[in-house]
This record gives sequence, C-alpha cells and structure tokens, in this order.
Amino acid sequence: MQITHACIKFAKNKTDIIILQELWMKDENITILHSSFICIKSNVQNTYVRVLIFVTKNVKKFTCTSRSDIVNSENMQAISIVNNKILLWILLFNIYNEKSQNTNNEQLYTIKRELAKVMLNSEQKVIIIKDFNAHHSWWNAKISNSIKTKALMNWVNLHKCNLINTSDIDTYHSYLSQSSSILDLTFASKNMCNHIKNWYINENANTEFNHEVILFTIIMKKIKLIENSLNVSYNLQKVNWKDFDEHLQKMKDKIIIKMQKIISLEAKVIYLMKCIKNTVKLFVFKQRICVKSKLWWNNEFIKMQKTLSSKKRIWKTCRNDDAWAKIVQMQNSYHDVIKLIKNQFWINFLNNVEEKKVFQTYKFTKSRLIKKLFSIQNLQKELKIEFNEKCKTFLKAIYSSSLKIQINEELLLNESIQWSRVIKEKIKHAINFSTLRKALESDNMLFAIIQQAYKTILKIFNLMYSDLIENNYHSKIWREDTRIILKKSDKLNYSISKTYRIITLLNCLDKVAEKIIVMQLFYTAEINDKLLNFDQMRDRKQRSIIDAVLNLVHDVQMMKSWENTLICLLLDVKEVFDHVTLKQLIKILIKLKISINLIN
Repeated sequence: MQITHACIKFAKNKTDIIILQELWMKDENITILHSSFICIKSNVQNTYVRVLIFVTKNVKKFTCTSRSDIVNSENMQAISIVNNKILLWILLFNIYNEKSQNTNNEQLYTIKRELAKVMLNSEQKVIIIKDFNAHHSWWNAKISNSIKTKALMNWVNLHKCNLINTSDIDTYHSYLSQSSSILDLTFASKNMCNHIKNWYINENANTEFNHEVILFTIIMKKIKLIENSLNVSYNLQKVNWKDFDEHLQKMKDKIIIKMQKIISLEAKVIYLMKCIKNTVKLFVFKQRICVKSKLWWNNEFIKMQKTLSSKKRIWKTCRNDDAWAKIVQMQNSYHDVIKLIKNQFWINFLNNVEEKKVFQTYKFTKSRLIKKLFSIQNLQKELKIEFNEKCKTFLKAIYSSSLKIQINEELLLNESIQWSRVIKEKIKHAINFSTLRKALESDNMLFAIIQQAYKTILKIFNLMYSDLIENNYHSKIWREDTRIILKKSDKLNYSISKTYRIITLLNCLDKVAEKIIVMQLFYTAEINDKLLNFDQMRDRKQRSIIDAVLNLVHDVQMMKSWENTLICLLLDVKEVFDHVTLKQLIKILIKLKISINLIN
C-alpha cells in the first residue's frame, strides 16, 4: 500500500493514467482513495487483486471505462480509452503474469489462462502493459534460452504487436540478490505504434519498489507520421532460404492461377508484390542492433556494467553523496576503458586491413550525424526556412518548366524500327546482375530477396514483365519514389539550390523493369544506324573513352599524312559548372563563331 501511494504521489501532475501490477488487495469493496485519481479495479471475489489502474480526475481529452466484458480476473484487467474528438478508441490491457489463486483452476499463468482467450480484430488499437516474468532475446540480448514466452509470442505474433520497450534496458532490480532483469514490457498493435512516443525509465523516481517507474506518451492528436528513413536493413545472413523457397514453391500454382484470372496489369503487380512481402515477413527479419553488433566489445565491459548497475542500486536505496560519488567515478572509468579498447581495435584493424575492406574502413570513419538543411533561396532571392517551402524551391529549381525535349517525329513514324520482344534471358540478366547493396525502399524488398524468389517462381516473373513491357505499361505503385538531397562538396554558399543534387531511390522491381528496357534500347540502337551517330561513345555498350581517344589518334595521323592542320577542342562542361542550360551554351558557341558542325 505504501508503494502504491508513493507511485501516485510521484505521478501527480505528471501523468493521466497510472498502471500498477503485483499488488495485494483482498476485499473487493475496498479501493485506494486519492484526491487526484480514480481507481479502476477488477470485480472479483475471494482473491487478491494484483492489478490496478488509476485515471486522473480532471482529464478532458479522453474517457476511460472498465471492460469486464472482455476480461475479469485478479491478474488481468482491460479498459477502453476513447477520444471522441478524433474518434480514437484504444483497448488497454494491464497484466500480471502469475498462476491462479483459485486452487480449483488449472495452475496456468495469466497469459495462457486469460490472454490466450482474447481474440481481437485487425483494426483494433491495442496496448498491453505487463509484469511478464518472461525472458526472451527480443528484449534482452543476453538471453539465449527463452523462459515463459511461448504463449506470449504466439499471441503477439497472431495480433501483429510490436515491442515498445527500448531493448536491453533493465526494468527490475533485486536488492537482495543484487541482480537486474527486464520483466516489465509494453506491446502495441501495429496501427497503434505511431501513437506511442517517448518510452523511458525515470531514474529520479523513488518509490521504494524493485521495479522501475516507466513512462511513455500516447499521442491523441492527428499527426502525420512517416517511416524512419534510417531503419535498419534485413539480416540476410540469418535467413533460412530453404524454408523461403519451399513456401513460395507451395504457393506457386495458386499465384499462377490467380494472375491468369486477373485482367488488370496493375492488379497483377500488386498481387505479386503482396505474395513476396508476406513471404518476407515470415522468413526475413530486420537487423537488430545489440551488444554483439560492436566489433570491439568484450567481456570486460559486461563485468564493468554489472559493477556500475550494482553501485546504482546501492545509491537508489541510500541516496547519499558517497554512493553518488562512487557512481560518477565508476562511469568515468567505464568510458575511459571504452575509449582505450576502441583505439586499440582501430589500430589493429588498420595494421591488418586488406584492400577489399576499404569500404568497411569508410563505414567506421564516416560521421553518424548530418547537418540540417540550410535556408534556401528561391528564384526571387528570398530565403526559405520552412521544410515545405524548401521542397517547393528545390522542385522549381531542378525540374524547370523551360526545359523541353525535342522529339524527332519523322523517326517515330518510321515503321522500319522494330521494338524487340522481351526474352527470358534479359529478365534473368536484369535480376541476377543487380547490386545487392541497394538502399531499402518503400517496397521493403532487396535485390537479394527478389533474386531468391526468382529462382523459385521465375515463370511468374517472366509473364509479368513481358506483359508490362510489351503493353507499354508502367505500374502506378512503381511510380512512387524517395528523393534524397545531397550537398555538393566544397561550395561557398549552400543557400543556393544549385549547390545540391538529388538522387532517386526506386523500388527494386521497378529497377528490374528499367534495366530490361535499357537492354532493349541498347539492342535497338545498335542494330539501327539512324538512331545514334556512328562516333557517339557515351552510354553505348563496349564503347568507352579509349575508343574516343583511338578515333582522335586516327584523325591526327590522317591529317599528318596529308600535311594538314588539325584543331581539337575538348570540353567537359558538366565538371566545370553546377548547372548548364543547353540553349544558352549553344548561343554562346554561335556567338564565338564556332563551327556549326562542331556544335552539332
């Protein structure tokens, strides 16, 4: 009871909802009274209530209601949180994972006994807050063998819930056994994750309780959120490709029959992407940053971490200056050792590095932080500070309406130029010879995944790409891309839009289609003399600067043998100027009385 009052006292004027577990309240008619909070308790008899929820009395943003119709247990309760202004309806579960107090019941833990019975629809927004007494590597990287997690993981995976906790942060400290663990967990359904922010442990809260005080924010306003562009990529080294292939092989006939029935080309693309994405979710997982991700990590740090945690626990019990001074001293020693080990690792790496690891060296040295985008000048020389205004300025500067593409209509009407059919070899080449290190885009698929899928369902890929290219159709879902703004190096004034360049990230399936079309264009251009000038070297297969130099050497030797004078003008306009307008360049060349043949 004393700990409960300590928690309420700390939370007053700080939080709207308090969630407690591991209590002992016998009489169902007795509750904890407080001037600022209303107590919500399960309506059970002849048992000790182990879970409680307190809601602030002066809240106006939302209403909380007990949901005993969903669950009514001494170790588990449910409440609904409703915001009528934006029609947000959240179901919150408060769970203490313990055996039943009723000896007549089967002695199962709360998750198996109560939570497993709760079935929710996919649109329901859910938050689960629990004292689990369960251990899994998902939230604790030190755990190799899972304990009491089978029923929990089954329910979480079934309802597609995500972990809100920051991994590897202890939430429980036993002062008797001098040990720490992660017992208090928060899960949320996928459609609820973007509403939960700022999960953290308040180190200053002194509740005389072994469990830490955990706080997080539920955002009730309509805020447009986007996926973090710095999301880690897939961990391809740990994928079971055999199971991946077997799953696709089982679905192969079903996919073919379904795609043959679909008339719309757009629908075919969406269906195939959906099938591959579902397989990826089952067998391909994201990389997880943990202790083992640091190449310089060793057991000495683990020992020092335990010592530091022990000193912190001692300070939490006594809260005196001597205990705090020991913590500061230990922290300084800990960071000094990290600096020393890092330095030794870096020296050893550089001494033994091979040529192939030059990119790994760059990865170690590149900055983890990036500067914010500078204020940008528009065409009227006005500085734009807001992000939306900067985007509009970039779009107007880079995609100028004055640039017009001249089309040779006579060439288009020439029926002698034939577009070759898409053959299987070109599709295979476009997929298998694509780089594996492409950035993860909106389709959440890498070339490594597509290449593996192609081995199993190559017939489906061949049919789809043939239909799309031969019918001149570019899928709408592929037209979405991500634009990244990069600074050009060594520029004096970064407020000018021309000092930046934009790169475009396309999804992988679209890149494959693009490569197939490029191969088609190369082939068509090479077999038809009317499309490209004979002397053109750039962007042509098996032609390079060496061929251009050989051509020049040949012309010089010919002029020398004929005893004529040869003038050679070499221009590399792109490397000199940030931006070149073709029309303006031609005007300058004509004004300088340069030969029309040279200009052409």
